[in-house]
Amino acid sequence: MSPTAPSERECSRRTGSLDHYEDCMASESTSTRGFALYAPPQQEAPAVRPLAAVERLPLVDVLRGVAILGVLLAYTLWNLGSPPSETWSRTDRIVDFTGDTLVDGKFITIFAFLFGAGTAQQWQRIEASGQNPVGIHLRRMLFLLTAGLLHAALLRNGDILAPYAILGVALLAARRLSARQLVVAAVLLALLPYAIKLGFGAIGWKFPHRPGAGGESVSRFRYWRENFDWLRYWYLTNPLLSWPRILTVMLAGVLAQRAGAMARVAADARLARRLFATAFPIAVAGRIALVLLPGRWDPRHWTLARGIVLNEVYHMGIWSLAAVYVAAFALLCQRPDWPARLHWLRAVGRMAFTNYLIQALIVVPICLSFGLFDAITPTRGLLLALGVAAIQIPFSVWWLTRFEYGPVEWLWRRATYGARVTRLRV
Repeated sequence: MSPTAPSERECSRRTGSLDHYEDCMASESTSTRGFALYAPPQQEAPAVRPLAAVERLPLVDVLRGVAILGVLLAYTLWNLGSPPSETWSRTDRIVDFTGDTLVDGKFITIFAFLFGAGTAQQWQRIEASGQNPVGIHLRRMLFLLTAGLLHAALLRNGDILAPYAILGVALLAARRLSARQLVVAAVLLALLPYAIKLGFGAIGWKFPHRPGAGGESVSRFRYWRENFDWLRYWYLTNPLLSWPRILTVMLAGVLAQRAGAMARVAADARLARRLFATAFPIAVAGRIALVLLPGRWDPRHWTLARGIVLNEVYHMGIWSLAAVYVAAFALLCQRPDWPARLHWLRAVGRMAFTNYLIQALIVVPICLSFGLFDAITPTRGLLLALGVAAIQIPFSVWWLTRFEYGPVEWLWRRATYGARVTRLRV
């Protein structure tokens, strides 16, 4: 579920769910006139609670729903193993090209951005109540890390939950940074993978080789072994090459939350149109350049500079198209009746954590039972994603008519706040 290098074609992209929190009103302070006959009682810190459903920004839940379904499609298209492209049909090629253009990297970018923005919002709410957000934040990340490691080891080696938890802890360093310092940090993180590659080349170090396909049918026991091989590969390479760029996008989310950007885009149609009009041409230009440049450069004279240019063009296109999606759904949510029409996307988004885990819980047993690993053509991947979505969408709507939170979301809140959180909707 990538934002980032490597792309979603290379590992399943990581989508995790992000939630905001609301603090209670502080009780009025107690004071005495003249001399106090007794020491005034200590004022208790106001309790911090999760954001109620009616307090949530509809656009954020819609975007999270769009992102989780996009991550599902990336997972089924490129992360289950595909036969050689020479054997693909014309429909397969069309599906693959369309997915590469519209899906690859875009939705995980939205997730990373929302994760950063949601984390910054949580800090703001807790600090506004006079409390330190570090303890709650660390408990939140610990639950995310535990769920992610189990998910990665048992089901999806390209899990994003554990990396997001680790990067979420690193985000604490951004709490006290100024806007200018955040921008500088984001730029340096975006450049860090190039510096690492240059450093490895200078000292003669090489990155681990990608695990190869065995060419044999995948039994459940061989699946665990290969899953572990891929998991080890991702954790040896992604922290150096992929995670810095994910953290760059998260920092952008922190900066946007401080500026109130999401709330402004959600409420201001003119601002949303300007975002769309700015990002769309950049996305189109980036895509065209990514298609044309490799053909114009002689592969026999490939240079590091050319590789950097292509990589930056790739990410420019990804981030710009992600911004286009944000602007487009912001405009939809501002139209009369459209927030109600998109209630099913909001439901999927409010249960993003649960739905992300359910995706692999459905897909992996199906692939093992029918021998589909390494046999998922793009068309099969699209059909598989549609089938899973056809389960997740009505399930999310049904669940949230009965409960305030998704099942995993409820567990996450209980682990975060250290107290029972009501599940049933009142």
